[in-house]
Amino acid sequence: MMTVSIRNQLSRSLIIALCVTMGALLVVINWGVGQISQEYILSRLKHDAESIVAALEQDPLSQSWQLSPRGASNVYQRALSGHYYLLSGPDIEIRSRSLWDYPVSFDRLTKGQENSFQMPGANDQHWLVWQQAFSKNDTLFTLTIIEDSAPLDALKWRYTLWAILVVALGATALFFMQQWSLTRNFRYLDSVRKKIQAFRYSEEKPDLSGMPSELAPLADDIDKLLQQLKQRVSHSRNALGNLAHEIKRPLQRLQQLQDESEMEFGADIKGLLNDIQWLIQREMKRARIVGVSSPGRQTDLLIDLPPVINILGKLYPAVRIETDFSSEHILPQDRDDMLELIGNLLDNACKYAMSEVDLSTAVVDNQLMIRIRDDGKGLPQESIERLMLRGQRLDEREEGAGLGLSICSDIVESYRGRLTLENREPHGIEVTIGLPLR
Repeated sequence: MMTVSIRNQLSRSLIIALCVTMGALLVVINWGVGQISQEYILSRLKHDAESIVAALEQDPLSQSWQLSPRGASNVYQRALSGHYYLLSGPDIEIRSRSLWDYPVSFDRLTKGQENSFQMPGANDQHWLVWQQAFSKNDTLFTLTIIEDSAPLDALKWRYTLWAILVVALGATALFFMQQWSLTRNFRYLDSVRKKIQAFRYSEEKPDLSGMPSELAPLADDIDKLLQQLKQRVSHSRNALGNLAHEIKRPLQRLQQLQDESEMEFGADIKGLLNDIQWLIQREMKRARIVGVSSPGRQTDLLIDLPPVINILGKLYPAVRIETDFSSEHILPQDRDDMLELIGNLLDNACKYAMSEVDLSTAVVDNQLMIRIRDDGKGLPQESIERLMLRGQRLDEREEGAGLGLSICSDIVESYRGRLTLENREPHGIEVTIGLPLR
């Protein structure tokens, strides 16, 4: 059978989550840094544009346009410096000395229009271009300011690489922190395993308190299961004790008759052997009632009880068993215990009944109430008291109700419940069982 590792699943999920999250974070960082650097360059270009526009003058005599020498920074005077401008108007184009003889031209804009874009430039430069259309003395001009963004791009990529390194280190740290946390918290499960393992070799109940809130329900269920298994072992021991107690007397009597005449005591020996056979058949019938053992499984009376009723119907064809589970048909108690309990009580009821046995369930005051009634003759009060004692039976051969009721009492007691037996009017016996739901 293939096993599944929770550690591997959590680690795989964490790695995928980290890759997606950190990848998205790096994309956002790279985009954000690019936007910031671009906005920074554009703000500088706009500042330079204001100086150039202010330095643009028209000669009063020739009416020609020219830039005052103080209008542009010195970086626009060095060839291919990475800072350029181009001023175009009607029949005029003024280029910065930094453009040298590099051929470049741009479309003219309409009044009030602005534009920015990126393009490859001279000497493998990466140009960021900003354009603005403005009017001066009723003349429309288009000013184009250019800056090489390659130095900032290189700086951006250096910061991006550092960010990748930091993110990778952070992701690695998170991964190892998760592994450490898993190892630390899995110790609680290892503690549960060791306590359960120790329980196999001792009668002492393991202490599963102090678990984390996430593991508390699991520890509580394990604790209940261990308690249930312990109760089942105790119940089995009591059942074996009951059986041994019942078989002991016939065997002792056989030993006494061992040396006596077979002819004289043949009928007695045969009767004792029949008693032993009856007890054996009774235990086999109990096994048939319970069926396949399913310890720890809750009981669904609509599913689990019909096979028991079918068996009893074959044993007692003259008796009709009526059921009413309208209030509660799913019992939280162990299936094997409930089938043995209800099966024994139905068996006894069918023995005493004339023609009908009623079985019903209800929830009263947070208790599960199970009632079984028959229409038999009933019993004297002293007989009812004797039936509730372990190993006592009204009749060795025919009625045989004491052993079954004693076993039922053990089961009810193991669930801290209550079993009562009383005569009902006008005739018959009613058995009432109260089991706490929690």
